[in-house]
Amino acid sequence: MAEPKTHLIPVSVIKTIDKHRMLERGERVLIALSGGPDSVALAHILKLHSERYGIHLHLAYLNHNLRGDESIDEQQFVERVANDLKLPLETRALMRDEAAEIAARSTEARARETRLQFLSEAAERVGASKIATGHTLDDQVETLIMRLFIGTGPAGFSGIRPVSGKFIRPLIDTPKSDLLNFLEENSIEYIHDSTNRSLRFLRNKVRHVLLPKIIETFGPGAQDRLLSFSNIVSSESDFLEGIAERALREAAISEGESPALDILALNRLEPAIRNRVLRLALSDAGFPPQSITSRHIEAVSAIARSKNPNARTKLPGGVSVARRDDIIVIGESEASTMGSVGFRLQISVPGEAAISSLGRTVSIQQVDPPISVIPSDSSKALLDAGFCLKCGYSLLIRNPEEDDRFTPLGMDREMSIIEFLKKQGLRRDGRMCQPVLARPDGELLWVIGVRIAEQAKMKDGERPGLLCSLGEAV
Repeated sequence: MAEPKTHLIPVSVIKTIDKHRMLERGERVLIALSGGPDSVALAHILKLHSERYGIHLHLAYLNHNLRGDESIDEQQFVERVANDLKLPLETRALMRDEAAEIAARSTEARARETRLQFLSEAAERVGASKIATGHTLDDQVETLIMRLFIGTGPAGFSGIRPVSGKFIRPLIDTPKSDLLNFLEENSIEYIHDSTNRSLRFLRNKVRHVLLPKIIETFGPGAQDRLLSFSNIVSSESDFLEGIAERALREAAISEGESPALDILALNRLEPAIRNRVLRLALSDAGFPPQSITSRHIEAVSAIARSKNPNARTKLPGGVSVARRDDIIVIGESEASTMGSVGFRLQISVPGEAAISSLGRTVSIQQVDPPISVIPSDSSKALLDAGFCLKCGYSLLIRNPEEDDRFTPLGMDREMSIIEFLKKQGLRRDGRMCQPVLARPDGELLWVIGVRIAEQAKMKDGERPGLLCSLGEAV
C-alpha cells in the first residue's frame, strides 16, 4: 500500500469535521469499519489527521455471517487493514442462528439495530466517546428519497444528521466519487459487498433504479436541489424546535415527582408547535423517542382540548398521561393511579390472558415446523417451544421483579431486568408495570413488546415454536 498524500484528501471531509466540531483533543474515537470503500477511506483519513486533532483511534467490525466464504474473506481483509494502519480492532461475528434470524426476516432494520448495538457496546469497552461511521453525501440523498416516499415529517426530511449523540459522520458532505478517487490515487485497497447490488433491499432499489431515473429525468443537478431543500427544511425544523423548547419551559409546572404541563399554555400554541412541545415533554419524561408516534401525540393533545377534567390516555410501557383539571400530568403508571399492586397471571399454551390494569392482552399459539418467517413487529415474538415449556404448558405474565435477570437477544451477557429497562428509557413507574413473560421457575422469556431473551429464541426452523402476540384489550 502506497503512503497516502495528505493533499489528496477531499477538503469537504475536513470542513465537515471542523464545522460541526466533531473531534476534541484527547478523546478516543471508534471507527465503524466494513471493508467497503467508504469506511476504509474514513479510517485512512482519520488516521492521517489523528495527530492534528489529538485523537486516539480504534476500529470496530461486525461480521454478519450472511455471505458464506465472502464473509470470511471480508473479516480477513478488515484485519489486514487494521494491521496496516496499526490500529486496535474490536470484532464480533454473529452466531449462525443470529445471522439466520436476520436473513429470515429480510429486514435492513434488524441488521442495523444489531450493528448499532455492537458499536455502542464496543465503544463502551474501549472507552470511546465518539463513533465515526462512513455515511456519505450519496447515502444522504438515498435516505431523503426513501423517507420522502415512506412518509416523514420535517425532522425526518432533515436527513442524516452530521452529529447524533456520540455518532459522528465526517463523510456526510462528501460524494462517494471523491472517496473513490482518494482511494485510487493512493493505491488503497477495499472490497465490494455483493449484497449492495441485490434489489431485495429498498436502499439498493433507490440507489440502482430510482435515483438514476430521477437524474435522467431532472438532470445531474437533481441531487444538489434535493440536498438544498433538505437543508432548508432542516434549518426551519431546528428553528421550530427552538420555539417548542421555549414553549415547553413556559408550559412546564411542578406536580410532585411527575412532570406536568399547563393546559391553558398548551392550548394557546399553534398545533404544529403544540405537537412538538408534547413530543419533547414525553421524551424528557423518559419515553424512548422511537416509541412516540403521531397517534400518541394526538391522544395527549385531545386530552388538552377535552372538557373532561379527568381524561387520560395510555402510552407505551403502561404509563398514563392524565388530566387533573387545568394540568396534564405525564408519567403516572396505571398501577399507581388505580391503586393496583401489580399483576401475576397464568396463561396456558395455547391461550390468551388480559392485563386489565394496562388494557392489553397477550395470546400464545403453538406453531409447527418448518418455520421460515420470524415476525418483525415488536408486538409479536417467536420463541422456542422446547425451551419455554420445560416446566409445562403454563406460563406467567407478571411485573418485573428486582432480582430478575436475563440475556437480551443479541447480547452475550446477562443483565438485570431493571438495568435493561433503564437503557430502554423507561421511568421507574413505567419499568415496574412493564409486563414480562416467564416460566414458572422464574426464567424470563420475553420483555413483552420490547425484546425476547437470547436463550428463548428459535434455534432453527425445524423445531416447534410459540407465537406470542401483544394486543389491545377490547
